[in-house]
Amino acid sequence: MTTFSHILKAKGMQHGRNPYTSAFYTWKGASAVFFSSCITPFHRHNAIQLILDTQQEFRFRTRDSGWKTYRSLIIKENVVHQLDTNNSVQLIIYLDTATEIARAIRSEYLSRDEAYSPPVNIFHFANSRQLQQALLRCDAVLVEALVHRVLTWLSRKVGIAPSDERVVRVEQVIAATPPTEISMKALAGEVCLSESRLRALFRKVTGTPLYRYILWSKIRFATNRIMAGDSVNDAAMKAGFTDSSHFHKMMVQVFGTSPSKFLKENLLHNFIVCEKIL
Repeated sequence: MTTFSHILKAKGMQHGRNPYTSAFYTWKGASAVFFSSCITPFHRHNAIQLILDTQQEFRFRTRDSGWKTYRSLIIKENVVHQLDTNNSVQLIIYLDTATEIARAIRSEYLSRDEAYSPPVNIFHFANSRQLQQALLRCDAVLVEALVHRVLTWLSRKVGIAPSDERVVRVEQVIAATPPTEISMKALAGEVCLSESRLRALFRKVTGTPLYRYILWSKIRFATNRIMAGDSVNDAAMKAGFTDSSHFHKMMVQVFGTSPSKFLKENLLHNFIVCEKIL
């Protein structure tokens, strides 16, 4: 697949520090990677590119446009552009233009424009826990499921069951707010519910207690900060943990891996080749 060379070149882009990447997952006709800590030079690639932010917003521009911020974006092949990860982490999916799903996406979203921002973000396809597990583990099944949901929605082949919009909104607010600034009162006010009603609704829709979801978000925020270049201790403090030991304890308890193990494994820049066709 022609996109692999582009991915490899991304590891050598010139900027303040090397980009931080998870393992590279490759399928027949598609590939995916979590990417951070980078302002790329202008470049282009011969694949359709999907970018979904896992925390806040990234910045994007072409040679003919200024910087704009996005939560998600579809970029047409061979468009010269620049990406700024903006102290966040993005899931980037590359699609071979010869595949049926790439043709469907181009026809639906890119027939007139070089790039299109769909009215969804990554939290329409994965909750905070699923996203964190995909970031932490070199597990093709987790990433494959996430990528499949994204591509299924975009290609309009299968509909996704709608969630309660109030719950989706709360998930989005949690994702976009520094954990130290999250409060149950503010979240309830965001969707015009009492705190007790919000907790009950959130658990009914997601099957997860809201406080647990916020903990997942804190761990994900700290992991994102590590990927963006922070030390484990600084990341823990910014995420609202009392110290790095508290962060370590919660991450091991919830996800079965430690910050240091995650850092070591993801610095290996592994390639994982998946046999299943998305």
